[in-house]
Amino acid sequence: MRTRFNCVALMLAIGAVSVTAVGCSPDSTSPISASSARAVGEPSSSAAEQTAWMGKYHNDALDFALKKIKASKRTAKLDRCRVGIAALKDFQKEYGKRTGSPFFSDLTLSDGACERAAAQISGSVSQSVMLNNPLLRYDISYAAENYMNQIVSQVDYATSALTLSFAVNRIVRQASSTVDAVEATAVAGSGSITTSSASYWESNESSWAEPNQVQYDRMSSGIERIDVAPANLSGRTKAIIRADAVAGVSTLLSQWFMGEAALASAAIRAAAASLAAGIFYTT
Repeated sequence: MRTRFNCVALMLAIGAVSVTAVGCSPDSTSPISASSARAVGEPSSSAAEQTAWMGKYHNDALDFALKKIKASKRTAKLDRCRVGIAALKDFQKEYGKRTGSPFFSDLTLSDGACERAAAQISGSVSQSVMLNNPLLRYDISYAAENYMNQIVSQVDYATSALTLSFAVNRIVRQASSTVDAVEATAVAGSGSITTSSASYWESNESSWAEPNQVQYDRMSSGIERIDVAPANLSGRTKAIIRADAVAGVSTLLSQWFMGEAALASAAIRAAAASLAAGIFYTT
């Protein structure tokens, strides 16, 4: 087991929980402020507020990719998925330029997502989950790992994006009060990805299932608004959200001590896994 670098971790905590918002055009994405990040059921802890940009990145990246997929003449699932991944890379590059963050420069992070999703499909939406793998544990505490596993498991029990957000945010609040700052940020990042994914796919699943359908009228990224009646999450929707959450959690379990770099990698990989699952997973 690796030796824990507490001093380094504490320094990384400062960078891990902040990404500077940079003004840009209305169609672009930048980390959202704490005030705009809050929504129904969202915890007020700083870790949750300061990782909310991850969920916004995730949803805006998928929105950008969907436009490119719809504009493409490709019809095969693998081809459409590859068009989407290329779009995610374009979005990632532009995001890195606009925010000035060096952690969005690795365009290989989304490689292989289409092929992995295609290989997982065998007539169902089942997915092999690689959590609780000792190879993924880099001296992260048992409590923090358990909180992240709980976040993934909540997808199976949720009936809507709203109910999932309440369950996940309770876990994030508990983590913020029991584990150290860097680990709490990793847990909050997992929560941001999961709840934003649920909000996105609850509203948008049919747009991906039917390539010619007009793109959805996007709600604000993040947690579902209270004035919108919650819908039941289908088995397909839950499978997509779970693939998304697993990709983010697996990254954070292995890279949690890297601070902001780990958060960026998790957001990028989760968006890629989400896109691939949205194309390949069937009912």
